[in-house]
Amino acid sequence: LMPALGVGKVVDYYGILRVGNNFVPIYGTIKRCPVGGETYTEDVDVCKIHGVKLIDAMDIVNAIRDIATEVDQVMIGTDPDAEGEKIAWDVYMMLRPYVSNIVRIEFHEVTKKAIIDAITNPRTISLSMVSAQLVRRIEDRWIGFGLSQIVQEKFGRKTLSAGRVQTPVLGWIIERYDESRKDKVYSVTLTLNNGVKVRLNIPPDKEELVKALKAIHRNKQAEVEVKIKVTKVGEEEEELNPAPPYTTDALLRDSANILGLSVEQTMAIAQELFESGLITYHRTDSTRVSTVGIGIAKEYISERIGSDYFVGRAWGGKEIGAHECIRPTRPIDSDDLRNLLNTGLLQLAIRITANHLKVYDLIFRRFMASQMRSARVLKEKLKISVYLNGANAHEEEVEKVSKILEPGFTKIWGYIEGREYQELTPGEYGVSSVDYIKKVSRTPPLREGDIIAMMKERGIGRPSTYAKIVDVILKRRYALVVGRRTRYVVPTNLGRQVYEYLTEERKEFSDLVSEERTRIVEKHMDDVEVGERDYMDVLNELFNEAMSKGILKENVINQT
Repeated sequence: LMPALGVGKVVDYYGILRVGNNFVPIYGTIKRCPVGGETYTEDVDVCKIHGVKLIDAMDIVNAIRDIATEVDQVMIGTDPDAEGEKIAWDVYMMLRPYVSNIVRIEFHEVTKKAIIDAITNPRTISLSMVSAQLVRRIEDRWIGFGLSQIVQEKFGRKTLSAGRVQTPVLGWIIERYDESRKDKVYSVTLTLNNGVKVRLNIPPDKEELVKALKAIHRNKQAEVEVKIKVTKVGEEEEELNPAPPYTTDALLRDSANILGLSVEQTMAIAQELFESGLITYHRTDSTRVSTVGIGIAKEYISERIGSDYFVGRAWGGKEIGAHECIRPTRPIDSDDLRNLLNTGLLQLAIRITANHLKVYDLIFRRFMASQMRSARVLKEKLKISVYLNGANAHEEEVEKVSKILEPGFTKIWGYIEGREYQELTPGEYGVSSVDYIKKVSRTPPLREGDIIAMMKERGIGRPSTYAKIVDVILKRRYALVVGRRTRYVVPTNLGRQVYEYLTEERKEFSDLVSEERTRIVEKHMDDVEVGERDYMDVLNELFNEAMSKGILKENVINQT
């Protein structure tokens, strides 16, 4: 990758050496404390907290080198993305003096067929992908370390950080939370005298109605009578098409919103499902389905649901390359998987928990649904009128799927909008109880899944970084997750102060932590990866900008 460095002034900018117009990132091995899990990259042998000897990753490198001297060929099978390619390059460079024949293999699922295909089709390491990852890594380090030190000095706390992606995402959280505090309504859940539950949003200016509902909620005898009238105002048939199979962002969103799992939990579970050979690679923004994937769907749908329900779809649109959607690697649903594990017919290296099965089930159903025919449903529009002492006090409309005319993919996928009011029919009803009444925002704060969706939509971050960004914001205590069933992310005073400092008090930094900045860097990475730009030119451009902002500190290493 690097041209000859030559001789001259060598300057260190946060672990990136500059020699002339070239940049050389310096990497150290990670040392981990076996007691507390603390990690160090500096040259230390003992944990500063627990006083025990650290486990150095260099020991692993040396072990691999010893083995490499005894083999004819080394195959490197790291993750099939830019980060994995960079790791493959590092492994290559560490082993090159010890073995001459080193190749890169790539697989997107841990199955026998995929591994054999990878072994029989080795390739060289893509230096353009490595270069693209270097651009991201160095840019993040310059901005991240530079701004983090400035923030730490300002607030007197070593645990604080800032970043190119982290900071604008924090801004979204703050903006949505502030918006949520303005447009308030009373969220009310009623149980009608026929046992059906109805959810309403009552404006706060309807004081008499709110007062009466609160009285019922407290099991007090209300001085007024509350009745509900439901009328049908419209009806139409609609064809519903299945959603495409999961990409990383879509999986994280549904897992948070449907299963209530954090993005960190979901990514950890998906990693283990991938390593166990149950799903394809889980860090992907592609919806493409391979012929192997279509074959798996055809086998399962034909045997379990009916061959007439199968409609093979490759999805993916104009996407190119080997990356696929997230899908199961075998036609085994979550019930089959549970039975195979319980009977010992399938043994995995990890302990499968209930959450593993839930995430697998979500991935499996979404994928199978994507390979099935569309459904035809009857949708009704209902008007719910609330009467107070015989007078109409409030109205709102809801839409429900009243009947599934042709099931299609709904045979396996039940998360359809409009199913909530399935049992609600036209008529007049009394109110047997008010189960819940609370003043809430019509525009609620962001959920973890919402944040991931926004990152994908706005082109900020990549599948490998979605969960990490949210996790860092929460770990820095810039925001908190509140609520059990619905996990809302709300900013802390600290998060607000740091954000305002970087975007308002120090306006010269605002463009470094803007959404546009990240889109520019992503474009640079794409250009480098396809060979349209030289990565050293990109780094010089980014370096000059960072220097002009005053966020880089230089440490002259060699003046000779």
